[in-house]
Amino acid sequence: MIIVDDISSGYGGDDIIRDISFSPGDGEFVGIIGPNGSGKSTLLKSIAGILNLSCGIVKIDELDVSKVSPKDMAKTLGVVPQETAISFDYSVFDIVMMGRHAYIGRFSQESAEDIDIVNHAIDTCNLRHLAERSVNEISGGERQRVIIARALAQQPKVLLLDEATSHLDINHQMEILNLIKDLSGVTKIGVFHDLNLASQYCDRLILLNNGKVCSSGLPNEVITQKNLSEFYGINAVVAVNPITKKPKIVSLIESGDKSAEKLNIHIISGGGSGCEIMYALYECGHILTAGILSIDDSDYYAAKSLGIDVLSVMPFSPPDNAMLCKLSEIISEADAVVIAGMCVGDGNIVNIDVLTENQDIPVYVVGEFSDFTSGGKLNDTLSKIKKRIHYAGDLSGLSSEISGR
Repeated sequence: MIIVDDISSGYGGDDIIRDISFSPGDGEFVGIIGPNGSGKSTLLKSIAGILNLSCGIVKIDELDVSKVSPKDMAKTLGVVPQETAISFDYSVFDIVMMGRHAYIGRFSQESAEDIDIVNHAIDTCNLRHLAERSVNEISGGERQRVIIARALAQQPKVLLLDEATSHLDINHQMEILNLIKDLSGVTKIGVFHDLNLASQYCDRLILLNNGKVCSSGLPNEVITQKNLSEFYGINAVVAVNPITKKPKIVSLIESGDKSAEKLNIHIISGGGSGCEIMYALYECGHILTAGILSIDDSDYYAAKSLGIDVLSVMPFSPPDNAMLCKLSEIISEADAVVIAGMCVGDGNIVNIDVLTENQDIPVYVVGEFSDFTSGGKLNDTLSKIKKRIHYAGDLSGLSSEISGR
């Protein structure tokens, strides 16, 4: 177990990080995030014992890191740096064998156990087919796996990663991070610039700003709209990945016409069909409501992330009369209703049926419907409100239709 207890450190007598404490669980993957200059790399160097602490202590299995010899430290802690350039023309196998340096005597040769451990690290990192190749003849992603294999050959209890995937394309980033996340029995602490990758792969996040911890916890507790605005200065919303349930940052481009009239607009959608519509209308400053949506629908997550009032039901549960009355009330107070092109069946046709009760409210349709209703219910409902329907086609058309109403 690693314990970081109230540490401060920096350069030239000036502390860059101050009063930082955390203790990852065994095997946990902790991500260090924060804006540029917040102290992320300084924290990692302090944990590794590269920088002297001005106060506090770092312990690994009750051993004070500052009092452990470099050789013994190499048996406990591995480091995967950002840069993977290797100036000498060694084979992949030989580079990974360097991870056993701390275990091999000065005038000794590697043992059968050392070779077995290196081969296991090579296989773990899927490098068997490259073992005899020169490390300078392989790709950047493959070379990064070699560096990870070298660190694993040290048999560390803690693995530190300093933006270890920042120079890789997204395919290799995911490959490397999947490999790291799956390392059982090894505690991982990594610096991340990409917040979506940090959210996806880390069990816990620590947000630094000006050298101090500003937020710490599960990804959904740390990656919030408030933190993004306050510490990164970005205009973004935090949606939820419908598959992983992890937070996902969606940057909002300031493109809406905020000088236009602000309308109360209700959005009827489902299955992700309304996400872009919500973002576009939100950016224009309109007051939005949405629903009825299942709580596992990606449109529900989008609405919640934007702070939109949304009517919701449990998955596969039809709305009751009270919910339908609430929907009718919301629509009656709206200036307009926008329906996203979506799959319409007997379960969600009720959202559109309510429009027949409110005869004066304009309805804008974006996209095309897929009709799965029985007995042509969708066409019957649309025919009853056809005089109020404006077919916008796409988001650009919707903007023109609404601004010209």
